[in-house]
Amino acid sequence: MTVAPPAQGRTVLVVEDNPGDARLVELFLLEDFANPFRVLKAPRLGDALALLAAEPVDVALLDLSLPDSHGLDTLAQLRAAWPFLPVVVLTGTDDEALALEALRQGAQDYLVKGQGSGDLVRRAVRYAIERMGAAGALRRSEARFRAVFENAGIGVVLADAGGWFVEANPAFCAMVGYTEDELRKVTFRDITHPDDAHLLDDMRAEMFRGERDSYVYTKRYVAKDGRVLWARVTVSAVPDGAEVRYNVGVVEDVTERKRLEDQMRMAATVFESSGEGLFVTDAESRIVHVNPAFTEITGYAAEDVLGRTPTVLSSGRHGPDFYRQMWDSLDASGRWQGEIWDRRKTGEMFAGWQNIAAVRDAEGKVSNYVAVLSDITTRKQVEERLSYAANHDPLTHLPNRTLFQERLSRAMARAQRNQTMVALLFIDLDHFKEVNDSQGHLAGDLLLQQVAERLSGCTRQGDTVARLAGDEFTVILEDVQDPRDAAVVAHKVLHALAEDFDLSGSTARISSSIGVSLFPVDAGDMQTLVKLADAAMYQAKHLGRNGCQFHSESVNAQAFERLALESGLRLALERGEFVLHYQPVFDLAGGRIIAVEALLRWIHPDVGMVGPNQFLALAEETGLIVDIGRWVLAEACRQAEGWRHSGRSDLKLHVNLSGRQLREANLVEAVAMALESSGLPPGALVLEVPEASVVDKGHDPSALFNRFAALGVGLAIEEFGSGYSSFAFLRRLPATDIKVSQTFVRNVGKSAGDTEIVAAIMAVAKGMHLPVVACGIETGEQLAQLAALGCDAVQGFLLARPMTAQGISALLRDGDVPAPLAQRSAPEPCTIG
Repeated sequence: MTVAPPAQGRTVLVVEDNPGDARLVELFLLEDFANPFRVLKAPRLGDALALLAAEPVDVALLDLSLPDSHGLDTLAQLRAAWPFLPVVVLTGTDDEALALEALRQGAQDYLVKGQGSGDLVRRAVRYAIERMGAAGALRRSEARFRAVFENAGIGVVLADAGGWFVEANPAFCAMVGYTEDELRKVTFRDITHPDDAHLLDDMRAEMFRGERDSYVYTKRYVAKDGRVLWARVTVSAVPDGAEVRYNVGVVEDVTERKRLEDQMRMAATVFESSGEGLFVTDAESRIVHVNPAFTEITGYAAEDVLGRTPTVLSSGRHGPDFYRQMWDSLDASGRWQGEIWDRRKTGEMFAGWQNIAAVRDAEGKVSNYVAVLSDITTRKQVEERLSYAANHDPLTHLPNRTLFQERLSRAMARAQRNQTMVALLFIDLDHFKEVNDSQGHLAGDLLLQQVAERLSGCTRQGDTVARLAGDEFTVILEDVQDPRDAAVVAHKVLHALAEDFDLSGSTARISSSIGVSLFPVDAGDMQTLVKLADAAMYQAKHLGRNGCQFHSESVNAQAFERLALESGLRLALERGEFVLHYQPVFDLAGGRIIAVEALLRWIHPDVGMVGPNQFLALAEETGLIVDIGRWVLAEACRQAEGWRHSGRSDLKLHVNLSGRQLREANLVEAVAMALESSGLPPGALVLEVPEASVVDKGHDPSALFNRFAALGVGLAIEEFGSGYSSFAFLRRLPATDIKVSQTFVRNVGKSAGDTEIVAAIMAVAKGMHLPVVACGIETGEQLAQLAALGCDAVQGFLLARPMTAQGISALLRDGDVPAPLAQRSAPEPCTIG
């Protein structure tokens, strides 16, 4: 079995056991220099079958006498294995009967060895390929047609000139309910609706006369079960020479389409003539169609809104939650309906009732949204006027008793959910009856109106001011965190109502008595809360009027004590009542002062010295800490630069920052200004930040701390270890010092757990090359334990209490080492901050 070199032409398999004959045929085939054949050779039928399985072959030249097969059986075996392979018999037997039988069995030609030239062989090969190719194409064409005919999804029928069915495919049979045999016994008119039976007789006649090739029309069939179905029929002529004997019809069932078209026509009529505004959007909410009523309601013509989203109508009255709930409903159920405020093209707002429905395609995906819009502005206006009249006092326009009770009930429910308080102020006007009697009812009414205005000016937007009856008013304060909040508002009211009233030329002066009750501190239900506020108001009136009284005596004292404290705190800064004390920080190794921590004190003119634990929390809560903190920074930096200028250039200043200060937008600028105005180098300032602020999940201070680092300011984390999660934060914060929490310092040596925590803090800090300061040291035992654990610097009452700037100056001048430290010997001092 041999293979000739590849060529550009067709591949020929020469099955010949005689090498000379095989070589001669190969030479004949290779003589076509323009398009030479590629030749494969096989001496046995088995070899040929193996080659055919492995190589693509276009034609075979077959000798009928082979070592493993003989005669026509050779041809039969080859044809059985490869029925579509063109075969040219090339044998030494010149037998006409054998040749005819070979041709009958499928051979394309019969050649006798030695009786032909190379041209004859090549021609026979080419003709065999062409004939087999044409036959194959015809078979494939017939197979494709039959497959299409049998499996087409639409009906296909063949009819003769008389209209008799000749063939009908399964799809058409299923469409009309008849079998193919039943259809061959009738004409197309027999199953056509009577009104359509002769619809196109003229065009059909023209087709069979050869004057028309095809036509298309829509008609009705009557199915075997009596159903009437609409069909779109495409009829084409089937010519037979010069004569048209048949036509073929392609029949598409359009019954459903016809029904939908009818429905769409009706829907379009309804859409265009509806008195309600209708608009349709695509899946991306872009408007694709609007009806005339939409234009009438909104003022927008179709060309104004096509391609835009319905937000073109947005009034701005609804927040994101409103639209989020709308889309949640559309996504969940495909529908939403509700009241919505929109804006006309003129800018006028209007109330609408809107129904929106999602339209889905065959795959269940949203393709469109259809919205029906009704203008309910007039109805809403009437409803609002009626509602307003039913819920508001006609004289002052404040909520009346009905709305007051509703608002109070809602406020109490919200407070219960949010764990806050509600304060109810019950206000009664003192001397109102005298004004009403002496100056008349008109003056009394004018006074009540002005009282309503002043009360509204004393409250926040979310609070409620109501008039219950006569000269009785109430105020509902929500989100109350402390009774002092209610006391602040009550004082505003007292001052506001104590000012003169101008009653159209005459002047009146009144005062007010206020009672306050708190939910849930004083009462858990609305009736009791009102009753207690009313009773507290009478108590205030009994105590001399023009005053405020809480229901609870303890709350009353606490609220006004804190109110007085806050008032004093607000004035303390401008009156210069704050002073700074300083506590030294000592190097544990050498006992030398290496830093001072600035500590705030308040010298109250009446009380005297007020400790930070009494007012710092209030300053933090009220925000006063921001201005106070700026003063502390400026004053401490000024004082520290004075000490450095006097010979302690290595001294560092520690200043504490609270969580509220860390959230101040201009904090870095305030620090920079304090340094610039004092001349203190940035490296001499260390800002102490509570660990709780560092690990606060609601506020990431990393960016702020990096700005401090860029400024050159040191950063100490104080109360370190109390959060138990701060080690991870140290890796990404530019901290320069660690101050161990006093809680652990106090118990070091006594509690194994606290001692281990301090040891762990020391180890982590050493690994990160951060010095550790232990503050709050009060005993020698604590000092010894901390020294043993490797602490770098210490601070506390055992060594030195906070003192005035003069005291620090004297301490720095004398250079005395505290006795507990003087007794220790250690190597080189450390540097912190």
